[in-house]
Amino acid sequence: MKKIILLFLFLLPVACGKIAEPYVDPYAENDFAITGLTLDNFPFMDCSTSTSPLRDMVMYHLLDIPYAWGLNVVSGSQYAVTFLLPEGVEQGSEEHKRMADILNMRLRRSSGSHGAFVNLIDGTTGVIIDSRDISRNESQYARQAGVTVETKPLAWDALVFIVHPANKVKSLTQEQIRNIYTGRITNWKQVGGPDHEIHAYTRDPDSGSQEKMETLVMQGQKMLDLPEMQGNTMLSPYLSIEMDEWGIAYTPYYFCERMISDLRSVKVLAVDGTSPTPRSIMNAVNGQKKDAYPFFSHIYAAIRSDAPADSFERQIYRWLSTPKAKDIIDESGYISLRSK
Repeated sequence: MKKIILLFLFLLPVACGKIAEPYVDPYAENDFAITGLTLDNFPFMDCSTSTSPLRDMVMYHLLDIPYAWGLNVVSGSQYAVTFLLPEGVEQGSEEHKRMADILNMRLRRSSGSHGAFVNLIDGTTGVIIDSRDISRNESQYARQAGVTVETKPLAWDALVFIVHPANKVKSLTQEQIRNIYTGRITNWKQVGGPDHEIHAYTRDPDSGSQEKMETLVMQGQKMLDLPEMQGNTMLSPYLSIEMDEWGIAYTPYYFCERMISDLRSVKVLAVDGTSPTPRSIMNAVNGQKKDAYPFFSHIYAAIRSDAPADSFERQIYRWLSTPKAKDIIDESGYISLRSK
């Protein structure tokens, strides 16, 4: 692989649910090469917003294209992975323009958690890397379409809670969070803060953040139904909290620590007195009780079951479980399933 330039290199771990024993990747495979992949025949790879850096790094690695972390020049609001020119390709050349057109328009699709699964089921994308597993609604849509989807976990992520930096509250218990989002707790003074109404922000129903909130945190309890508090993009929680001293919202740890990072103007809360960090998340993953952040989860790869064994889609899906793929996962800032 050609020289790779990376601006940020640090690991982070995350989890979801209770693990009795350290996780063992049942899909682990030895390294193998995928031969014949080119810009012109690389299958569509879709993803959720928060998994787009990993998806892009996988694509660039398999195509042997150098890449770098940097500020997204289009949005200016998050960091992203962009390709660099390979040796022998000059800036502004026809080959450079062709590469940019294919990579930016055809391959770098990012449809969000729900959109990526829908596109996979519809057959308009070949492989996806998503912030969550397939949902009940998507599974039903697949059955109606006569399609079966295969999924497998790739790495760890977490769900974190953010408040305005001026908010004096530093930690909430799991039960307090559930009570805020069911409406049992309505004032910050009930959790050790000032006497002011709590503004509880949510995400759209099909988002990965909302699915994690409902499964990891709420545990079957019905959340407040406040459409006016619902955000429809990954940046919605940040934009809401930055303007609202009395708000609380939730967001993926990876997005918060890698894709927003120093651009954010929010405070991340501890849960049960433990802040989300690589160590505390992996403590929870490995079943430890002390210094363990509770709300951890997987990110997933998915493919249609009818993808032929020799197709590039199937080969990429298999390759994502190799030791080399785990190197890329760790490099991206996620924690691969081999990590302890």
